Amino acid sequence: MTNMKRSIWTLLLLAAFANSRLQAQTTAKFNFSSAAHTVTGWTNISGDPSLGGSARIGNSNGFTVSSVGTANWAPLIPGSVAAYDALGVNTNGFFPGLVLYNHWFQFSDAGQYNAAFPQLIITVPHSDSVYSLKMTGSTTSGRVVYPTRYTVSGSTVFGYIDINPDHNVNNGATFNNIRPDSAGHIKVYVNTVPGTEVADICGLQITEGYTTPPPVVTITNPSNGEVLAEDGNITLAATASVSSGSIVKVEFFIDTVKIGESTTAPYTATWTNPDEGHYTIIATAVDNSGNSNSTSIHVSVESLSSFWSMTGNIAMDPSINFIGNVDSVRLSFRTKNIERMSISPIGNVGIGTIAPTAQLHTTGSVRLAGITNDSTKTRVVVSDSSGNLFYRNVSSLGNPNRWLVNGNTVYDSADNIAIGTSNPQGYKLAVNGTAIFTKVKVKTAGTWPDYVFKKGYQLPGLPELEQYLAKYHHLPGILSETEIQKIDGLDMGEQQMALLKKIEELTLYLIEENKKLKEQNRQLEEQNKRLDQQQQQIEKLKKLIQAKK
Repeated sequence: MTNMKRSIWTLLLLAAFANSRLQAQTTAKFNFSSAAHTVTGWTNISGDPSLGGSARIGNSNGFTVSSVGTANWAPLIPGSVAAYDALGVNTNGFFPGLVLYNHWFQFSDAGQYNAAFPQLIITVPHSDSVYSLKMTGSTTSGRVVYPTRYTVSGSTVFGYIDINPDHNVNNGATFNNIRPDSAGHIKVYVNTVPGTEVADICGLQITEGYTTPPPVVTITNPSNGEVLAEDGNITLAATASVSSGSIVKVEFFIDTVKIGESTTAPYTATWTNPDEGHYTIIATAVDNSGNSNSTSIHVSVESLSSFWSMTGNIAMDPSINFIGNVDSVRLSFRTKNIERMSISPIGNVGIGTIAPTAQLHTTGSVRLAGITNDSTKTRVVVSDSSGNLFYRNVSSLGNPNRWLVNGNTVYDSADNIAIGTSNPQGYKLAVNGTAIFTKVKVKTAGTWPDYVFKKGYQLPGLPELEQYLAKYHHLPGILSETEIQKIDGLDMGEQQMALLKKIEELTLYLIEENKKLKEQNRQLEEQNKRLDQQQQQIEKLKKLIQAKK
């Protein structure tokens, strides 16, 4: 009888556990600090997220919050801190005062938003559910902290919410109805904006389940599956509404890149010069309660070689794409509905006539800019009173190898060429103005910087690089603005090698960061395996109980 009672009691506990997800919302609360600080009802995650070791992790009610990794946090100065205690307002408000009292933070421009670098990753207990997040910061440091910008992403990127943490007690950011990504993760971004010194977070509260109905958003332009032309400006449009409250803004994304937002209906943004490819267009509506909802469509952008565009075409195949006719009539060109030019069936071009008798036949005047009507000049293009053209030497200049055109603005000698000036100043080519080339080749005798990839190369540390940038405001080995102004011109060969060196160093940094990310993913996979094993044990226990009924 005793064993039966125990079995029944165990069964009731399991049933209660199984139905808890339906009976009540699951909530987890996390507070962040430098040293360990216990707050009743809250899970403390302590330590400095920007310094060595593994990511800071907290677990509560099936939720896991990780500080992601040291590279995702910008400390006060390189090698300094990104966590501080006793700097907030210890007064109950949006969160308890003991939560607001301590915080983690991001510093200066290095702490601005980057979609690839979230500050916190939340692993949720049920990836098929939705969640609400509350977060805020509080500081009495006196630094510029407004605004601290909070952004959340799950299956889509939600709109940001700005909070002023300066002596903050009652203000915070609330994101409702967030659906996690396919891995069961929600990412939290804590960022500065241009001009902000510090962005901080004291606490984070996560609640499972819907709160208020989310906004309804629909993309009205372009259409799902539409094929668009590349290199044009495309207007994205959407409608948005909410059953209670009002729409604050609609944000537009191309894949994961935000291209604009609109705060008033009709909600629009401009997609500028898209390249050929397949894209997902996402519109995210945010209401005045912080609720967000997104919708998406898929479009394709085709090369202009596939069809004629009124804004210009590239890579056209003239054998199949052309302007013209295929019969034996002339081709007519009109303005104001008057025929101005014709091309005859045999290819003669007529301007002012529809029956040209030569390859180029005009009945009016022809002007060649810069041509003089003095036919006595030599080695210049001239015309006489009958319209005949001549090419002669400029003997009056005293130098048969020298050319002058249009009032000494273009100069050519046996050795030097000057354009826009009569003085090349000793250079083989001097241009006073803009120039355009289809190809430029610069030969250099310098050492090509592939040595960056050789064994033994000392890659500069990122903290040292950051200190250098803070002090000198330019990359090492790259000329500064002051140096450019002092020297007479820029050596393109040297600067190209310097830029390549920086690109190769950046590649090494990315490879190292990729290794770190792979190790973090491996750790997460191990955690997921352990969770799966625990779930299997629970299922076995359920089956044993059922078998004893």
